[in-house]
Amino acid sequence: MSTDTNPEGDSLPVSRTSSTFPEPVEHGAAVQNVLNDLAPSREDERPGDRDTLYDRAVTYWREHVGDYEQEPHLLDADFSAEWLPDGRFALLLTTSKWKAGVNGANGYSPFYEQHLKLREVVAEGVEEDDANRGQEFVDGLLLEKPPLALHVEVMPQYRDLVYKDGNVLECPYGEGTRLVAWTTWAESGEAVETRAYDALRAAYGEDAVDVEADRNYDSRRIAKAEAHIRFALAKKNAAVETVEQSKNLIEWGGEAEIDAAQRRLQEGWLEARVSSGRWDLLGFDAPGKFKTELKIYQADRWHKKPPSDPFRHPKMEASFDGVEDGKLPHVDQWDAVLDYLKAVVATHAEWASIGRADLVEDDFFAGPAAPRWGYLKPDGRREMLHNRYKDRATAVYREALKESTTAVYDLLRVIQREGGATYDHLVRETGLARSTVRYHVARLAEEGVLKRLGNPVLVVFVSRDLLERAGDVLQEARPGDSAEDLEERADERRQRREEQRDSDEHDDAEGLDADDDGASWAFLRDAPIGADGLLQRLYDERLGECDVRVRVSSLNAPPG
Repeated sequence: MSTDTNPEGDSLPVSRTSSTFPEPVEHGAAVQNVLNDLAPSREDERPGDRDTLYDRAVTYWREHVGDYEQEPHLLDADFSAEWLPDGRFALLLTTSKWKAGVNGANGYSPFYEQHLKLREVVAEGVEEDDANRGQEFVDGLLLEKPPLALHVEVMPQYRDLVYKDGNVLECPYGEGTRLVAWTTWAESGEAVETRAYDALRAAYGEDAVDVEADRNYDSRRIAKAEAHIRFALAKKNAAVETVEQSKNLIEWGGEAEIDAAQRRLQEGWLEARVSSGRWDLLGFDAPGKFKTELKIYQADRWHKKPPSDPFRHPKMEASFDGVEDGKLPHVDQWDAVLDYLKAVVATHAEWASIGRADLVEDDFFAGPAAPRWGYLKPDGRREMLHNRYKDRATAVYREALKESTTAVYDLLRVIQREGGATYDHLVRETGLARSTVRYHVARLAEEGVLKRLGNPVLVVFVSRDLLERAGDVLQEARPGDSAEDLEERADERRQRREEQRDSDEHDDAEGLDADDDGASWAFLRDAPIGADGLLQRLYDERLGECDVRVRVSSLNAPPG
């Protein structure tokens, strides 16, 4: 069954088809609430003496902690709740400066938000030296963060508070106490809220939270939601390429802000990431206008873990990534948001040829035993990729045919022949100046032909498909061109550059000049980009140190 999802006729997919996949599992989640627990009769009292949940939390801190050096403070050494797994758990209290405060006689003074954190008790009656990495030692207890995490933030919502710059704090859901609860493995928004309320009552008393009387219904908003699968390491390259293809397709579709990166993160190794508000361009139907992030990552030091350890294998995770404008999704939309995120994961898993047998079981994800789950999968992926890479192959052909220079052709040829090349290798093989190589690589990356990976930078084609096409395209553009021809052009460029350097030692650089790839030179006053454009191109490395000439005799001239 197909469902039309793109009635406006964009160039990307217009339908979705019923499909099934092992159900991805919910992971991290966060829900915010505002409790309108500031009684009108107490609005004129000093902030901090208003008998709200926030004020109760601050009073507890003053009476039982009193010094930031005494944090973390053990709130409850035997915290229990129906949703907790087997084991012994504790609640810790810490504080941090909040974004708003008050202006008094001595200037601005920030308020402090309170943090309640769930910890599992590992041991009791041990020494602090027994703590391992990631563990805490508090009041004779050895603690660590459990897989089922909980962190509750308690903040004031008072209209007479101000930011440090003097602007008044906004309270869109009324005055009282603001709560944000962060947790893992929650099946619903209500489950997230229940965990927060249980922790607050254990910390501050059974009457600390009056949900029915105080909770502002409209304030119940989803601040975070995630869904993921864990899959076999052997499928990682295919999965990474699939995510990269989606990034490129959204860029190609236009009107999208893309945030993509490969970098080391605290929680492990991030292999691929894309965040966008325009997943509808690929046929996904989000229940609201918000950004979605899709990433593939692995645990820290995963390569040292045995193949039998689930944490050796990567995760593919889709998450709600905030809104650029408007309100966060309401808790009532929880199922719709999670189903959408699961569909993004399942679809990309199928596109990467990840099947049930490739899934890996861990403590919370059932792996191959995950229940069969039905969803709507966007159509047209293969056709989209074909058209996209055909479009990019045309760009390769156009660049290779440029009559003014063989520089781009030679760069593309070396990258295609080697499957990827560093700047040093490109300089050595083409004879081009390093600044010329960097300029053309940056320009071709903007056109979606090349991309740069890692440090030192490795220059590659944007996809394996385009790499395979590039050989035929380059041969068609300049038939009969041989490796010997490439080497001769490289030698000629190096020789011309040496001659140019010798000439420049006695030349005041007046008039126009030509570079080894046919580029022209002009005075700054005649350059179309102006001084500001020149500075920007130097800053983002589209121009290098060999692209700009300076009259040295003028550098020491007095000002004026």
